[in-house]
Order: sequence, then C-alpha cells, then structure tokens
Amino acid sequence: MATTTLCLAVFAAMVFLFFLNKFPMWATAMGCALILVVTGCIDGKSALASFGSSTVITMASMFVVAAGLSRTQMVNHISRLLLKVTGGSFTKVLAAYVLITVLLGQFVPSIVALFALVYPLANSMCKEMHISPSKMMYPLAIASVSCSFIIEPIGPYAAWYVTLNGYLENYGWTASKLTIWSETAVLLPVGIMTMLLAIFVVPKFLPEKPDMDIVSISDREIKQKEPLSPIREFLGYAVFIAVIIGLMAELPSWQVTTAGAVILVIAGVLSGREAIENLNMDTIILYVGVVIMGNALGNTGAAESIGNGLASVLGQIGNGYVIGFAIYVVAYLMTSFLYNRAVTTVLQPLVIMTCANMGCDPRGPMILCSLASMSSLITPMSTAVVPMAMSVGGYNQKSILKAGWVTGLLRGIVGALIAMTIFPAF
Repeated sequence: MATTTLCLAVFAAMVFLFFLNKFPMWATAMGCALILVVTGCIDGKSALASFGSSTVITMASMFVVAAGLSRTQMVNHISRLLLKVTGGSFTKVLAAYVLITVLLGQFVPSIVALFALVYPLANSMCKEMHISPSKMMYPLAIASVSCSFIIEPIGPYAAWYVTLNGYLENYGWTASKLTIWSETAVLLPVGIMTMLLAIFVVPKFLPEKPDMDIVSISDREIKQKEPLSPIREFLGYAVFIAVIIGLMAELPSWQVTTAGAVILVIAGVLSGREAIENLNMDTIILYVGVVIMGNALGNTGAAESIGNGLASVLGQIGNGYVIGFAIYVVAYLMTSFLYNRAVTTVLQPLVIMTCANMGCDPRGPMILCSLASMSSLITPMSTAVVPMAMSVGGYNQKSILKAGWVTGLLRGIVGALIAMTIFPAF
C-alpha cells in the first residue's frame, strides 16, 4: 500500500510539473523516474530496460529516416503541390494530411512510425504557408492514434477478434462471440467522426503559437544544404518508400526503421553527424521517463486499483448504454496512466468477468474498452505519439488536455451509442 500511495504521489507531481512548464518535460519525467527507482516503486533493471525497448529504437531511427526525407526535395514538391491544389486553405491542407494519415494507418502497424512519417511533410507545409505547427501536429496525432486500424479486416489487427474470443472463452462467456467485422462496425463510424473533429474542431482549441520551443527536423541546418545528387536523391525516396512497405508487411518495426537509417548514412543522404543530431533525444528521454512511470503504476497495483474501484460501481447500473460508457471512461482514464495496449490487457478480463456476473453481453463493453485505449491523448503516458507531438508541435500539458478532452468525450458517447445498440447488454 505504501508503494502504491507513493507511486500515485509521484505521478501527480509529474503531471503538476508538466502543467507548470517550468522545467523541460524530459527532465521532469526522468527526475520522477529516478525517484521511483530510489523508493522501490520499480527496480533499476526494469527502468534501464525501458531505454532499450523496440519502441525507443523505432522512434530514434524513424527520426533519422524522416530527416533523410527532409534532406530530399520530396517534401518541397509535395508542399508546393498541396499548396496549389488547396489554394492555400489551412483547413483543406489539414484535411489532406489527416486523410493521408488515416489511409496509411490501416496498414502501418506502428502508430509511432506512422506519425513520424507524416509530420515532416506537414511541418514543411506549415513553413510554406506561414502557419504555426501548433495548429496541425496534434490533429495529426489524433488521426494517427484514434483512426488507425479502424477497418480490421484489412489492417494488421485483422485477427484481433480471435484474441478477444479467446478472452471470452477463457473467462467463461460462451453465449456469444465476436466476428471479424464486430469492431469495425463501431470503430469505423467513430473514426470518421474523429477525422471531422480533428479537421474542423480540434484546431480551435490549440494555441496560436507554440507553448515552448519546437523540436523540428525542418528547422535544422540540413535543409540549408545544397541539393543531393540525383543518385542520392533517388536513394532518399527509395529508402523512405521501402520503410513504409516494410512496416506494412508487418516486419519488426525497429529492424525496418533502423535498416533505413543506416542505409541513409552509408549512402551519404545524411552525414553521421546529421543522423545523430536528428535522433531527438529530448523526445526519446521524455518517452522513457513516462514509460517507467507507467510501469511503476502497473507494478505497484496503483493503476489496477483505480480501475477495479471504478469498475465495481458498474454492478449498481442496469442500463446497457450507461454500462458501456462507464467502461469506456474507466479504460480512458487508465490509458492516461498506462500505455494503451497495457490497458486492454489489464481490463479485458475484468470487463468480461464483471459483465458475466451481471448477466450482460460483454461484446459491446469489450469493444468500448479497445476504443478508449485509442482515444486518450491527454497525457504523454497514453502512447509515444503524444510526447512526439508535444515536441514537434510545441505543446505543454495544459494545451493537449484542453484540445484532447472534447474528442475523447465525443468518441465515448458516440461509441457507446453504437456499440451498445449493435450488442445490447441485456
């Protein structure tokens, strides 16, 4: 109990310091991580392991791949084309990038790699149109996280319903099962609504100017160099396309992106120094710090105790729509403490057992649990895309909370209405 309370206190302090914005977020995150290790909330070996995770390697190498793309003329060509087609309309440009992100998101299995692929293009467009990146990066983060994998039969999680049916069977529910289209029936319409929100509503909640200094590849000196030779220009395109194909083919993302980064340096598209400069270590360190925090919340039982406490209230509810929305809220809040996949792992068995005890069909609540894990982008701990967006968009904690809660709330309301209509609780 002592470590649980202490872990929650450190978490609250970290969130408060993020809001205060007096120190670099990476310094706050790592300082809190150190406190967690010293106080025994997480062991040092587990904390160190976070530095070498596949996500960290994917993020770092993808930054280099994105820098290689920025070194070519592709970004300039695409920016000029979109500027011409859209007539300089910010809303149309944002709509184009949101649509591109969503389409790629049905095939690229890593949302981290997906966001890193798209944001350099959008950032260049912002510079071309003299628009602050703070108006565009968070909507693209929402598109990357909340609108990926919404058409399950063609995405990398096409067989996810089999896993969910395995949960149902293992935890004693045999009255009904999910099909390959079950989640799509909910995720697709909610995803379409989310795209519209990201284009027309979310920018209104974002700051006109960045809250803090922006970490952006386009601002580095590689953009000021002479154009590449035709061969190296071609290799810059080829590596970028090959990385996308490799990710779509569901090859290990860290291997694909690392290979792309190494080839870019060996081929001379980037110098070794340019590659190192574009690793964006402040973003990487921020990510590692919040991962350690999330692991500590899970290890000490803090996150699970919160989830159990909220879920226990469901036993007093008899309305299916309220049950569905309540489970969404529980999963949404837990995703703010833990990373999204961790939330589904922790909550799905609990959802099934709770519904079985109440005699209600767990399929709708299970889908809403998955939906919630894709919806929370209000803290850096929900997904690695959030700290990336905060770095390249110049957001502080207050800005992403202000912009993110509306989308999260509407996704929960609409999702519960659809899911609990298609799969009635009683």
